Amino acid sequence: MRIVSANIFCLNIKPAQAIEAVAEQNADVTLLIESTPRFERYASSSLPPQRASGLTRQRGMPISVHARPEVPISDVDEHGLGWFECRANGVLLLAVHAIAPYLPWRLKHRRAQLNALARRFAAIEPNDHALALGDFNTSHGARAWTHLVDHTTEWRRLDPSTDRWSGTWPLGGMWAPIALDHALAPPHLAGGKEEPLTKVRTFRIPGSDHMGLVVDLPGDVVQRNGTTE
Repeated sequence: MRIVSANIFCLNIKPAQAIEAVAEQNADVTLLIESTPRFERYASSSLPPQRASGLTRQRGMPISVHARPEVPISDVDEHGLGWFECRANGVLLLAVHAIAPYLPWRLKHRRAQLNALARRFAAIEPNDHALALGDFNTSHGARAWTHLVDHTTEWRRLDPSTDRWSGTWPLGGMWAPIALDHALAPPHLAGGKEEPLTKVRTFRIPGSDHMGLVVDLPGDVVQRNGTTE
């Protein structure tokens, strides 16, 4: 099953091209972050139907879930703590959009959201097929990220495939974009570092200040009929 996470940027001046780039990834499930109404007509004509939508915090921007008709979507739940979640084909998806830390009070708010996310990881059954992905608004070298990892169970970040753009926020550096968008998985989906079970790569989104993530879950773990093994 292929899952795409894309922060398409609410002020994107190229909404049609942005949605086209997302559609080209040919996902079974697509999470559109900052999916404001200006993208609706492009998404409705280029992406699978919208099946759910949720806010990750008060006064935040929605994440819309687009999925192929044959993919069951259930258990939609808004926590308001930096993510919302649903199940797609039996896989628990935690769609993350943490608050951007560009003001001092937001640093504390972001830390609280990531702490809540770590507690959610710990509450998920060890063998449950689950994936957390989206815009964490922190790089994996920052203090907030270290704190998240220190308070998380064995979930780990899935490294994007070795390509030129493993970072996802081009504004972070002309030659080496930093990674603000991440995918994390429990051990039985992550696999070993040398032979990861779940593959991740990035792609460009025209007009957005983020790059998108494409996550491929292994076919022998997730079945098309919504059952898991």
